[in-house]
Amino acid sequence: MEHLPDKLDSNSLILEGKYLHMRCAAHILNLIVKDGMDIMEKSIEQVHDSVAYWSATPKRHEKFEKMARTLNIEYKKRLLLDCKTRWNSTYIMLSIALEYVDIFEKLNGREKLYSCCPTKEDWNIAKELCCRLKVFYDVTEVFSGTKYVTANLFFPKICGIQLAIQKWSASDNKVVQKMSEQMKHKFDKYWKDVHGLMSIATVLDPRYKLHMLQALFGSLYGVEYADVKVDEVMKLMANLLEEYREDDEILATSEVVGTAVAQVVGADDVVNIFDQYMSSKSMISGSQVRTELDLYLEEQTIKRVPHKDMDIISWWKIAGAKYPTLQKIAQDILPIPVTSVASESAFSISGRLLSSHRSRLVPSMAEAFMCMQAWSRADMIGNSSSQIATIHLIHITQQLFSTECSFIT
Repeated sequence: MEHLPDKLDSNSLILEGKYLHMRCAAHILNLIVKDGMDIMEKSIEQVHDSVAYWSATPKRHEKFEKMARTLNIEYKKRLLLDCKTRWNSTYIMLSIALEYVDIFEKLNGREKLYSCCPTKEDWNIAKELCCRLKVFYDVTEVFSGTKYVTANLFFPKICGIQLAIQKWSASDNKVVQKMSEQMKHKFDKYWKDVHGLMSIATVLDPRYKLHMLQALFGSLYGVEYADVKVDEVMKLMANLLEEYREDDEILATSEVVGTAVAQVVGADDVVNIFDQYMSSKSMISGSQVRTELDLYLEEQTIKRVPHKDMDIISWWKIAGAKYPTLQKIAQDILPIPVTSVASESAFSISGRLLSSHRSRLVPSMAEAFMCMQAWSRADMIGNSSSQIATIHLIHITQQLFSTECSFIT
């Protein structure tokens, strides 16, 4: 990224490529979650082993399902083993397993070979982790969508994550406190400052405009800091307007007045923060509208609807026509995806290499299978000129045999 802007035409980049680099939000969330999950690894391992035991064979699963009927527990979701390299699968595994705690504990006293039943403390930690992973899981699901715009959702969702981490740091559970510290360290490393164009995208959302920034910045850092950050966003928008404007009209920005918002905690409070801010916001009177940016910001926000029901591109195409310069900015900024998940998944072959039935393979075994497949397709197996491949194949076969025997045992 240090050299890429020099290879591109600066005239074709927004603000000469100053905001060219944006990290994938899904990847950063993945790093934050993994740091937090490391603290609870031992307790989660017990749940993982228990799910693996009862889903290993059809007969064991049948016993598990039969016990559910005996205890009059609705078995609506089948046990699902996670893949340790994918935290979202761990969340799904925990959310399902926690519904059947009574079944696991009942079978613990009846099944002699079942020796990995989690303790009550393990279940409590698993519940704590599952509740917190849900915040990240929901945000990742939103960011990974392809049927709607995601750029305008970046700022409120990331602030929601930050609010949640702050709340967890005040927990009575020391493990949760330590987890929040780990997550906060990683969060600050990548998202201490919101990406400039993403804050602009939130302002360009007619449901929020500048109020969302003022409300959440005020709740997180206080009114004085919020005013500073909002001024930075206004200056950035002014620079964009200057760049996009075809004539030499002088831009005069209006002063943005905001009020304090009561300190709140939790990702679910983002909407409440916004509502509280809007209800307590003093009306700006006597302000002279001098630019289309002033006109857009002074106009009432539209009714807030779920992001999947809000076609923000169509709004700017029709209702935004009276703001021609802002319309051009929206046309360039709003389509920016906040993750690379959709594009990467189009070229991903992981599902064809490792199915859900092979999610417990260790890396060396996965590599062995991939080598065998590649050699067989290249006609290397059995070729007298490829003795090294043959020797390696024998070694792999021995590994497979020993692993299979240990698994059966």
